[in-house]
Amino acid sequence: TILGVARMSRRHLCCAGDSRAVRNPPRTFDVTRKIFTACLGTETNSFSPIPTGLKLFERTMLVRGGAHGDRPGVFALPLILWKQRAEALGWTVVESVAAFAMPAGDTTRATHEALRDEILGDLARALPVDAVLLNLHGAMIADGYPDAEGDLLTRVRALVGPGVVVGAELDLHCHPPHAKVDAATAIVIYKEYPHVDVTERAEELWRIVEGTLAGRIRPTMALHDCRMLGIFPTTREPVRSFVDRMSALEGKNGILSVSLGHGFPWGDTPEVGMRVLVVADGDRARAEALAATLGREVWAMRETMSPPFLGIESAIDRIAGHDGPRPLVLADAADNPGIGAAGDSTFLLRRLIERGIGGVAIAPFYDRGAT
Repeated sequence: TILGVARMSRRHLCCAGDSRAVRNPPRTFDVTRKIFTACLGTETNSFSPIPTGLKLFERTMLVRGGAHGDRPGVFALPLILWKQRAEALGWTVVESVAAFAMPAGDTTRATHEALRDEILGDLARALPVDAVLLNLHGAMIADGYPDAEGDLLTRVRALVGPGVVVGAELDLHCHPPHAKVDAATAIVIYKEYPHVDVTERAEELWRIVEGTLAGRIRPTMALHDCRMLGIFPTTREPVRSFVDRMSALEGKNGILSVSLGHGFPWGDTPEVGMRVLVVADGDRARAEALAATLGREVWAMRETMSPPFLGIESAIDRIAGHDGPRPLVLADAADNPGIGAAGDSTFLLRRLIERGIGGVAIAPFYDRGAT
């Protein structure tokens, strides 16, 4: 994740065969159009004892009215790109709240409802609009809302009606359930992990939204549930070639976008898991068929997609037998604050002590009592 953030900053800038067709706007628009944008999201680790409240959003990113400053956060980049594209066409842009929190436990009900309702209030005041573009994570869980961003999308659709284009960009580690797909005109998911393609996916979504507004395309979406759960870096084979295949399918035979939502294994929600999402131009059957085909391909390579994770004993064996000049880095993949965990696991430390392994620096630990 850190690598992805650094690279993006330098640039500056899913039940088998199951699907949902989404609304296609039959409207004729004026030359001058109004676009509404907002951001709300976090990657919820349901097993963390640390709740996500408003202060965590404030420390990460909580911006109103597009006041991102000279060094915008990564999660602001899609909003900035959409504004640039719209203003280049002479369109009006209304930017609402841009709220994002680093991963932690479930978002408090009061925090989710406050940020959601602020966005909805801004949208109500901005009506009528021709399109709504939302930068979301897709794995946000709040108290009482197992699909918090689906809750927002559903309310946005109810507010704007069936004739307005609603687009959303999601993180690769999203939960892409039907509530999101039912409410949106088009959804685009990051293709890369580490996440180095945030602005490219924002551009992809913009092309779909602009083409829909112009009447050139009529997006319809299909999901295929791969019935898998895990961590699958796209820099490794066979996932690398699969992502390249997804990209190669776009722009041909009526296929507008192909995504693979990996899911977030530490999100305790009924919708957790990996899903293929296909956006096609007016042909639901084509979208369903391709999603199912790709989903079966993912299932067929399931044994080779994950990195070779080691158990604690095997990892310590590697350390004990290491005599090279460079240090070894041993990472606990689950108790990782970068994915919202508390950083309070001492299993690895215990075994290092019991096996007499020295020369070790270990961090972080979050345990107020022990401290």
